[in-house]
Amino acid sequence: MSLNELKAADKVVSKILSCSQDLVEGAKRAAQQGDSLDSLERNTWSTVREIGFAALELFIHLQGQGDLGLTTQTPDGQTLHRSTEPAACTIRSIFGRHAFQQYTYSPGAKKAIELRPIDARMSLPEARWSYLLQEFSQLFCVDQAFGLAAQNMATVFGGTFSVDTLESVNTQMGQDAERFLSDLPTPPAKEEGEVLVFSSDGKGVPLVREDAAKVAAFETANKRPGNRRMASVASVYSVDRFERTAAEIVAALFRDDRPMDEDLPKRPRPKFKHTTAHFAKQYPDGDEIMTVSATHEGTGKRHPPSAGKVGKTGKCRRGAA
Repeated sequence: MSLNELKAADKVVSKILSCSQDLVEGAKRAAQQGDSLDSLERNTWSTVREIGFAALELFIHLQGQGDLGLTTQTPDGQTLHRSTEPAACTIRSIFGRHAFQQYTYSPGAKKAIELRPIDARMSLPEARWSYLLQEFSQLFCVDQAFGLAAQNMATVFGGTFSVDTLESVNTQMGQDAERFLSDLPTPPAKEEGEVLVFSSDGKGVPLVREDAAKVAAFETANKRPGNRRMASVASVYSVDRFERTAAEIVAALFRDDRPMDEDLPKRPRPKFKHTTAHFAKQYPDGDEIMTVSATHEGTGKRHPPSAGKVGKTGKCRRGAA
């Protein structure tokens, strides 16, 4: 590391120590002044984000610039040449955006870059968002619209988040879903519930269509304007039997008020539950294209896209749906 890089690292260390001391002094001061827990909690969260940002900055500063020499050899014996100047790079974590510089290596001038030493050393994702930030983003995006998710993430983590980037991250992470589902282990038989439950239902998914009918002012939009595509939602799990008396079942159906001190039976929790949603898909079948319905995709036997033929409906493998 150069002298300037060492000075920058020392500066970050001082920042971390200063923020840590601020946390201690802030808690003491809040207690003496009779501040609310809410105000202290909010100030503490802001300082914690500063410490987290500084800690990652220190980690990145300690990487250097990835200078492996004028040339380096790949495991297969290929010679790569170092760039003339280090390239500016960024990575965004849950604490903010981090900028750094690194040399890159390619087979020659105007050739595609094949090695970014700092990226490789820190195991950075291709998307310039950290894996944890990608994971957290999906906790917001799965149940919320992307625009609302961006606002809520900004409230929690600070800064701003792009809807386009959230959509891109969602798409990239979704590409591994099929492989993830195919690799799910079979639940241990001894840990399964007594009853195996499988369910399937249709769900209309709104689509953005350029040719969707425009509704003029004061006109009533059609309830089903034709911009939806039907998906099949499939779910499978096992659960122990829930034994109840006839009176308990009737009371539950009509939601009768029950005494607070009554010892009610506890419903068993589902085990190894997996839920997926599927659209219809098309597969090559010789010289023809075979369309497999969304229902069959969700409830049929799992198969690789290149298989061409599809298993019989109802042969859902445990843990595949």
